Amino acid sequence: MDGWRIDSGRRLPQVAAGRGWATYAAEILVMLVLLTSFYVKSDPSQDNPTPYDLMMAGTVALMFLFGLRLPRGLGMPAALWGFVVIGFVIGSFNAIYLDRVRPSLLVTVYLVGTFIFFTCWVYADPVRRVTQSMWAYTGAATLAAATGIAGYFGLFPGSEIFTQYGRATGTFNDPNVFGPFLVAPILFLAMKLSQAGSLKALWMAAPFGVLVLAILLSFSRGAWGNLALAGILFFVLTLATSQSAKQTMRLIGFGTLMSFLGLVVITVALADPKVSALFAERASLTQSYDTDPELGRFESQARAFQTVLEKPLGIGPAQWAIINGLDTHNVYLHVLVAGGFLSGFAFIGFLLLTLVRGWRAIGRREPETGLLIVIFAAFAGHIAEAFIIDIVTWRHFFMLMGSMWGMVLAIEFRGRAAQPILMPRMQPVMAMPARADGFQA
Repeated sequence: MDGWRIDSGRRLPQVAAGRGWATYAAEILVMLVLLTSFYVKSDPSQDNPTPYDLMMAGTVALMFLFGLRLPRGLGMPAALWGFVVIGFVIGSFNAIYLDRVRPSLLVTVYLVGTFIFFTCWVYADPVRRVTQSMWAYTGAATLAAATGIAGYFGLFPGSEIFTQYGRATGTFNDPNVFGPFLVAPILFLAMKLSQAGSLKALWMAAPFGVLVLAILLSFSRGAWGNLALAGILFFVLTLATSQSAKQTMRLIGFGTLMSFLGLVVITVALADPKVSALFAERASLTQSYDTDPELGRFESQARAFQTVLEKPLGIGPAQWAIINGLDTHNVYLHVLVAGGFLSGFAFIGFLLLTLVRGWRAIGRREPETGLLIVIFAAFAGHIAEAFIIDIVTWRHFFMLMGSMWGMVLAIEFRGRAAQPILMPRMQPVMAMPARADGFQA
């Protein structure tokens, strides 16, 4: 299928001029699968896959069966994930609850497989495929956000199933996962609005407002911080990579408009006594369950770190929460305690490598730059939030990572030199005359 195979020669990854029906069908299939990502509600005590998992597993197998290829440069990130899995396997020899090991390992392998798939999928046609994926993701997020808002305000009978402890969860089990799920779509709509050339594009302000309201009603402190950090990064990087004064002024104008819209949504929501009361409670940096000397989150994390020192090879996946009675609420400790130092260092190494390569790719100012900034900012927000929550099983996080690596590898393949991002670009005073053979004199 066109655009799926990478030639052995030094040539840009690109889609052929004629797009076959199979390529269109494959793109539609991937978008439909991503649309199902809005629904992950299930029995927390069971390991039942969601509709997204079933469809994605089949899609990954189908795409590779019909010709999707691994791009050059994927070896290092894939190897680091391989070390994470190997560490989990080694740690499993110390596991107490062996029945929990196999399902957890299968989930990890499956999620790593989705990361590799999205990397390969995006690499073949970065701008088109990431745009498609983000529109589908945004549609799923808007639907999930709408159910969360409806549940919070009780807009129809039975809508309370979309809330938990007075917080909006939408079609998720946990408001602390529901909130972060909405971050990348908010940034994507912000990017599209900042690039809009006419007032017709203002229709996107409606889903933007829905997403902002839903993330507020999740009352997830982590999600609020995630969005704040990602939003600042998005604005700074977009401004720093602007190609003209006109683009810069448009960005500032739309940034002001979006900030105003978000402020209006939050102000209107806080006018509701129920919302304002819970907001005041959740706005503090710590809660009672964080600082409890015996059962608190911080005490649990201290015990987890002590266990890592005592068991440097790990105790296996899905063990600590049962042994301790409380999860680590920190993805770095989660990986360390499950797979020991091998998994922990490999995981941290992968995240650092992703940040560095993503930052450099943004500096090349390619056609993918705007989309890459959206994904990079969301990724940075997520790994910052990961200090207070476990994100290693979040489906959308692996999609974001795969999309970023697909764009990064495609940009690096072109071989253009990176430019300083936060430094003004120096323009030459006078261009050198060209020689007859086409080279500069």
